[in-house]
Amino acid sequence: ALIEQKNPELKGKLGYFPIPGKTAKAPGSVFTGGSDLIVPKNADQRSAGIAVVKALASEKWQTELARSMSYVPNKPKLAHVVEGEEGTAAMAEGASQGRATPNSSQWAKVEAENPIKPYMTAVLTGADPAAAATKASERITA
Repeated sequence: ALIEQKNPELKGKLGYFPIPGKTAKAPGSVFTGGSDLIVPKNADQRSAGIAVVKALASEKWQTELARSMSYVPNKPKLAHVVEGEEGTAAMAEGASQGRATPNSSQWAKVEAENPIKPYMTAVLTGADPAAAATKASERITA
């Protein structure tokens, strides 16, 4: 709405969509990570902390967060909660094909160097996906 207010000529010309897939049947794979909720092993109130994390991941709270914060729910079966919110619905559709980061102690280094951003930019602007992936992989595993 703000963009259209400042640029009236764009009214009705903007929209949202998930990253395109190989076919029109499904969106492309996207990163579905985010902040991790953890409870330290030696926490004084460890069981209470675990209960909070379980509650936040529950269907009830995922629904509430999605509705109140335009948050993409953690389960594809809850995507209907954001229907009608064009941007969030597009993200939820994309998340249905999403992947999390690898379970690796080296992942922080990958995030710091961010070789995935130039890879995605290259692919989304027309580069050969296999060649761009090879280049990104070489950078990640160097």
